[in-house]
Amino acid sequence: MPVISDQVGLTLDRIVLATDFSPVSKRAADYAQGLSRRFASSLSLVHVVDTSVASRPEYAVMGLPIEEMRLASSENQACLLDQMTAAGVRTTAHIVESPDPAATLVRFAKELRADLIVTGTNARSGISKMILGSRAEAIIRHATCPVLTIGPKINVDPYGAVPFHTVVFATDFSNEAARQAALALSFAQDSTADVYFCHVLAHPGRDIAETISLEMKRESALERLIPPSAYDRCSPKFVVEVGPTAQHILGLARKVKADLIVLGAKHNASWFVNLVEGTVGQVLIGARCPVMTLCSH
Repeated sequence: MPVISDQVGLTLDRIVLATDFSPVSKRAADYAQGLSRRFASSLSLVHVVDTSVASRPEYAVMGLPIEEMRLASSENQACLLDQMTAAGVRTTAHIVESPDPAATLVRFAKELRADLIVTGTNARSGISKMILGSRAEAIIRHATCPVLTIGPKINVDPYGAVPFHTVVFATDFSNEAARQAALALSFAQDSTADVYFCHVLAHPGRDIAETISLEMKRESALERLIPPSAYDRCSPKFVVEVGPTAQHILGLARKVKADLIVLGAKHNASWFVNLVEGTVGQVLIGARCPVMTLCSH
């Protein structure tokens, strides 16, 4: 398995904020503002007017409120732009129309060569497939840059510092585990933070001896991800547990008071199967800190 390069740097020159002006998007906007201030990043505000509403039955009689949507989008985007500019963030605002908002957003970020996409996610009883299963999943799966998600349990102070004292990185050892681990390590090194490298075994061995052997092998694999030079600027720790993956990731993050969870996973992993019920969806909803995902492609 490849290890992280000896030179790990953190670059956040261009950040894209995906917003629909909802309350959860407001939290994401506040975090993006704080992040942009910390790293002196340029921030692109992107709102996609979803023209697919034209095909929805409820608008067949009452008519498509496209003009109202455009007007509201323009007014809300102007307010958000004023907020960011007043905070000293270099900001541009973009409103586009598309029947596929997620694909449009991913394409925009790719063309911009964005270093990060920031978005919010909500939690509801029986979480809507529209919120997590289609749009967020499409962004996470197809974005070529990391996606940072602000969940419903996170409180954000836009004028406060964006801390990275403790980072949790959870991996399923995809073929891009080193690249994903480097992302977590870069945030930790930037703040001389503690970083926990975590892997969760879904099932124990046939007996205690086999379970211990599996745990030791996975811990060694985690250790091999990190070059010796990394220890100069942060304190890597290694955790291997057995059981429900999301539960253990969230438990570790709460225990160490993590400021950031970084998830590394591959598209066909069980982590992404049925996102709402799967590991990624559970972590996004349950996390008390931002969650960053970086998919292997």
